[in-house]
Amino acid sequence: MTWHWKELLPVDRFTVRTGQYVTEMDRLTLTLLYQPLIGAVAHSLYVTFLSQLERDQYWSDEQTHRQLMLLLGAPLEVIFEERKKLEGIGLLKTYKRKEEDGETTYLYELQPPMTPKQFFENDVLSVYLFNRLGKTHYRQLRERFTLDQVAHEEFTELTYAFDEVFASLHHSEMVSNLKSETGNALRGDPQRELISTEKEELSFQYQNFDFELLEKSLSSFIVPEDVLTKDVKALIGRLAFVYRIEPLEMTSIIQQTLLHDDKLNVVEFRKKVQEWYKIEHGNEPPGIGLQQHPVQYQLMQGKEPVTEEERTIKFYETTPPLTLLEIRSDGAKVAAADVKIVESLILDHQLLPGVANVLLDFMLWSQDMKLSKALIDKIAGHWARKKVQTVKEAMQLAMQEQRKTNEQQAKKSTAPYSKQTTRRKQQPKRDKLPKWLLAEKQKESQVTEATEKVEVKMDQGKQEEKSFEQMLEERRRNKAQKGEV
Repeated sequence: MTWHWKELLPVDRFTVRTGQYVTEMDRLTLTLLYQPLIGAVAHSLYVTFLSQLERDQYWSDEQTHRQLMLLLGAPLEVIFEERKKLEGIGLLKTYKRKEEDGETTYLYELQPPMTPKQFFENDVLSVYLFNRLGKTHYRQLRERFTLDQVAHEEFTELTYAFDEVFASLHHSEMVSNLKSETGNALRGDPQRELISTEKEELSFQYQNFDFELLEKSLSSFIVPEDVLTKDVKALIGRLAFVYRIEPLEMTSIIQQTLLHDDKLNVVEFRKKVQEWYKIEHGNEPPGIGLQQHPVQYQLMQGKEPVTEEERTIKFYETTPPLTLLEIRSDGAKVAAADVKIVESLILDHQLLPGVANVLLDFMLWSQDMKLSKALIDKIAGHWARKKVQTVKEAMQLAMQEQRKTNEQQAKKSTAPYSKQTTRRKQQPKRDKLPKWLLAEKQKESQVTEATEKVEVKMDQGKQEEKSFEQMLEERRRNKAQKGEV
């Protein structure tokens, strides 16, 4: 038994920190896999530490261990022993600091639990859990966290790459220069680290960038052959996609970067690209928008339109939504509010580009070239629920909406005047009194009723009093008559 009072006192303060947010899967793992090993009290201690972190916060306020004792309803020696269990199994790291005033502060750094795969592949923990639960229950738990394997070789992968789905929207640079406020915000504080763990790079196909033309144009300059490595070409492709740079323009930027060096300096290259974009497109940052309608949903793919309807379908299928708005504005720049509407249609309502084009055009022509976000959201939600995927389906729905609107307007304009007047006579409009006046009238009526009741009682009292006097008078008369007798 450890003498806990030598290590920990109720007045000692502590803070809780975590470097990674605990997910619902982590909580499930803690309850089903770790709790049989560490016990319910240690599990409760971990959850209590976790509850000290407010929503989306990774540091807690300082508290004393006395407060922790009250929360858990356990003495300090029990908390100390259960804390050691968390430390031993890898769920907690404890740090101690002596303050200048002699007080002690502890830092409890929560560690996320292992993934189920890591846990069951761990020789120590898996055997320990097997011994605790027995063969049957252990297998049941293992089956709960097991996924059936998929024979990928039986399928053909159709996953689209990033640049096959999204298109870079011009009109500015993401970072004007490395000293800009935006650039500093994107780089972050060098004294702090990001919470997220490593993530795979986005997949690019670079279908819209002509590397062959780039290499031919670079060959006319004195550029070493080993400059265009695989990583450098990937970087060139990404920057060309984001900033929409053509191969010949990219050649000029590379030449400027290699002016005093034989190798491509990545930082300098990015800076040159950003400077070029600032000169070309100003200060508004580029965005990402969906490209034209997906090929598998294009009815006019590989066909020449014959009728006016086919030409309209072809136009909607091959035009990005923002380009459509630019065309309707005679080439003027699309307003920021309209750009947000397009982004909402694509990202929030998940409409395909061609379908979004039909909705935007329908709203422009029916609303005097104005885009009402509330009305657009209402119709977009309807179309999303109906899972509209082709331009023709969207056009049919738009025509149905227009017919309904026309019918409603026709009914209003052709309604008989006599019926309207009759309805008004049968149901005359009554002005409602304000609440304060109704309350005043109610008080007056209550006072009147009370007064009437009092008057009635007074009349009754007078009548009773009168009858009583009459009774006395009769008694006097009777006595007098007896005396005479």
